[in-house]
Amino acid sequence: MVTQRRYAQYCPIAGALDLVGERWTLLIVRELLLGPARFTDLRGGLTGVPPNLLSTRLRELEAAGIVARRELPPPAARTVYELTEDGRALEPVLRALVRWGMSRLPPPDGVDLDPGAAVRSALWVYARPRAAHQPTRTWAVTVDGEPFTLRLAGGRVEYAEGVADAADLAVSMRAADLFRCRQQRIRPELAYAPSDPGLIAEFEAVFDLGDPAAGGRRTT
Repeated sequence: MVTQRRYAQYCPIAGALDLVGERWTLLIVRELLLGPARFTDLRGGLTGVPPNLLSTRLRELEAAGIVARRELPPPAARTVYELTEDGRALEPVLRALVRWGMSRLPPPDGVDLDPGAAVRSALWVYARPRAAHQPTRTWAVTVDGEPFTLRLAGGRVEYAEGVADAADLAVSMRAADLFRCRQQRIRPELAYAPSDPGLIAEFEAVFDLGDPAAGGRRTT
């Protein structure tokens, strides 16, 4: 049986940690910020979490009103977990933690990097939707050969795995370059199609890819 810590302090930080300060809890929120997920999806994204501990954390998050369970209708007929409004309110907290923690990661050299984690941590988190020239955009992003989709709609940038049905711009890059970009402010080597200066400039502005004078190179 897992016993939650309680700090017993009249302090908003202590109160928040009472709810989300246990091991794996914020990582579960991280996964659910991408959208509803099955238990097996969460296990796949949280390498190393014991199934019984994941179940416990989900129950605790449900009891706290941070996560809700929903049954999908046939033919899916499956249970998914999703963030409540209170749960989604943690998004700026996690974005701030990503930015704070990025510079404290060791260099990516020799690390077995997950391309999806690179897109989420080094592109999606840094998105600035207001920098887009249009209210909707779709970007097809390929990292280390794996395809992802970043889509702007409703003032938010959403992340999805897989090939975009139709994209305004296709961008290819390496995961290690993305992490170096954030850690050292070095522009990653990017390959674009089509070679449209306006779309390229917009993409780099939306994802805060820095000043071209800082180094690195662009290919088309």
